[in-house]
This record gives sequence, C-alpha cells and structure tokens, in this order.
Amino acid sequence: MEKVLDFSRPHVLRNQAEYDVAVREIERLLDENPTSGSVDCDRLEFLSVLVEAYEDQHEPVGDVTPREAVEFMLEQRGMTRTELTELMGGKSRVSEFFAGKRDLSKSQIEVLHRHLKIPADVLLGL
Repeated sequence: MEKVLDFSRPHVLRNQAEYDVAVREIERLLDENPTSGSVDCDRLEFLSVLVEAYEDQHEPVGDVTPREAVEFMLEQRGMTRTELTELMGGKSRVSEFFAGKRDLSKSQIEVLHRHLKIPADVLLGL
C-alpha cells in the first residue's frame, strides 16, 4: 500500500520526504476524482494547501505566465493543446493564446481554473 501521511495531529510538511508523500497522494486523489464534500476531496484540499505552503517556503518560483502555467498543466496531465479547443472556444483561440496574440477571457480563465486546477491569479497574470 502507498504510504500516506498521518494527520491525527495536524502539522505542516516538515521535510522533503513528507512533501514527496503528499504530492504522490495528491496525484492519486486527483486520479480518483473525489466527489465534492467527500472525505477524499477534503483530504485533497488539505494536502494541496500544505504542499503549496511548503513550496512557497522551500522552492519559491519566479513569475509564471498564464501560457507557461497552462503548458505545464497540459504536460502534467498528458494532454495536448488540441484538447483545449472546446474549453477555450475554438482552435483559433487556443492558437492565438499560445502565440501570445490574445490574453485569456474571463470565461476561459474560469474554465481552465476548473478543468486544469490552475490558480486564477496565475491565469490572470498577477
């Protein structure tokens, strides 16, 4: 069985090993696509907050553009740009976004946030 973190006494992620276990558990939970409000969904949200805090403290990254964030999440999920066609309103919208000719619209930000789990502030370029 895959190792999971014991949070009977909640705590922040204290080291790289706990971080690695948390990331693997997040990936497993994402694959299971838990129902909103379920124990697994709550655990996914909890672990995500802990991982984000650990990364902010130990691995600060520079500014990421919306294009870089979308490209990264596509790669992480094994998706292609073509799979964004319906989400973003057509092939030309996807092409223009990745070519830097068009920023994301509010509706595209909402859809990408919901489907790719990219923070809205990153998609807004903040």
